[in-house]
Amino acid sequence: MKFHRLGRISFRQTRRKRGYVSEHVGWLFQSRVAAEREYETMKLVYKKGVAVPEPLSQNRHVVVMGIIEGGELRRWKELTKPKSVFRKVIMNVRRAYTEAGVVHGDLSEYNIIAKSNMDILIIDWPQAVRSDHPNALEFLVRDVNRVLKFFAQRFGIKAEPERVLDYVTGKIRKLELSA
Repeated sequence: MKFHRLGRISFRQTRRKRGYVSEHVGWLFQSRVAAEREYETMKLVYKKGVAVPEPLSQNRHVVVMGIIEGGELRRWKELTKPKSVFRKVIMNVRRAYTEAGVVHGDLSEYNIIAKSNMDILIIDWPQAVRSDHPNALEFLVRDVNRVLKFFAQRFGIKAEPERVLDYVTGKIRKLELSA
């Protein structure tokens, strides 16, 4: 279960950055809206085969999902197959964008779960936007750049940001990696 609880500080940031509540409303209402958005987005991307925990239910400010086994990617000092994990992350970003029409909007090593078998899950979707959102491309570029930077620094995987973005948006079919 994930409990959405927007505090006083994040409350203002959420209203300013996420844009799904414009007027002044209470934190519990805003938390419920965030949970509803996350659940609906997870249902959409899950149906398209994106590696997310299975969305089971949502009530008030709670999202119930399948069990998450593994740990945040940032906690992994070594991966047995870092290129494979990188490809899985990028492939799932592509699938979310091209097949579900969704951009995560806050993707980083904190929102990617690596399992012991080197499969991944992408979590934390309340700030996701549709691909036709005015800032969708900006968010997509930011997501891709964060993933690229993390994998380059931690595992020495290099890829051209423009090529990765072309792959994610479906402009090219295959992604070549160096290192």
